Parts: sequence; C-alpha cells; structure tokens
Amino acid sequence: MLKLAYFLCLMLVAGAVQAGSIYKWTLPNGDVVYSDKPPPSDQKEEVKLEPLQSFSLPPAPPLQDSTAKKDEPRPAGYEDFKVTSPSNDATIRDNGGNVRVSLSLTPSLQSGHSIDVMMDGQSIGSGRSTSVTLTEVDRGTHTVQAAVKDDQGKEIARSNSVIFHLKRGGG
Repeated sequence: MLKLAYFLCLMLVAGAVQAGSIYKWTLPNGDVVYSDKPPPSDQKEEVKLEPLQSFSLPPAPPLQDSTAKKDEPRPAGYEDFKVTSPSNDATIRDNGGNVRVSLSLTPSLQSGHSIDVMMDGQSIGSGRSTSVTLTEVDRGTHTVQAAVKDDQGKEIARSNSVIFHLKRGGG
C-alpha cells in the first residue's frame, strides 16, 4: 500500500513538472543547460515537450485466503497436507533469491502421485519430494502452495497457501 502511495505522489509531481515551461540555453563555455526557470540572459529557447505517455493498470486480482480452512474436508487418502516452511508472512533475506519450501504430507505420497509446487498461482515444477528450493525468486511478496496429483494429472489434495516476503540485497 505504501508503494502505491509513493507511486501516486510521483505521478502527481511528474504532472506538475510537465505543466511548467522548460528553457534551454548555452553557457559561454559551450555547456547546454536545461531548467524550469528562465536564464538570467535573453539567450534562451523554450523547449516544447511531448505529452507524457500514460497507461492504466488492470485491476488487481483479489487475494486468496492465506490460511487453510479447518473445516474444509480433505479427500480420502491424505489426512494432512500443508506448507510448513516458509511460515506464513515470513520475511526471507537471500541475495541469490533462494527460498526453501518444505511440505508436510500424511500419509506419505502414494505410488503414482506427484506433488506440484506453485508460486504466485503458477506451477513451477512437480516431483515426489516434499522439499524444494526455489531459485532466482524476485524480491517482493509471493505466495506458495502445493497440490497432490494422480498419474493422470487430476488434483487429489491441495495445501494451504503461504505468503512470504523476499528481500534481496542491492546496495
């Protein structure tokens, strides 16, 4: 939310700057100067700027509930399936963008079934392991979730959705 406020303030300032005049003149040593204030001498040229390009963002999709519903029935075969790491709303600091995801599955994965791990709603890979390391994750807020699928790709169980925040060093 704070980022949105900063963005809106920046757009208002950019619009105010665009509304004024821009002047161009050359100093005696040959340097070209641009300013929003007229120069002290009469050797000025007013610069006409093209209108700024603008665009509208599509509305953001609604956030999903980040906690598993306790009364939600689990399909037969798996009593418990959840993301155990990272914890919900965790802040992870890793300059390489590596995030370790651990899952808990009771009973253990049955023959012919696989686990599909999803980040931000997109499948990032499937296999039989209950632990995976996501690599080169961009900084920011993300969700991770997993689903158990049978050999025909039909979803049998889905874990809770966990939100995490990745911070990467950058100077």
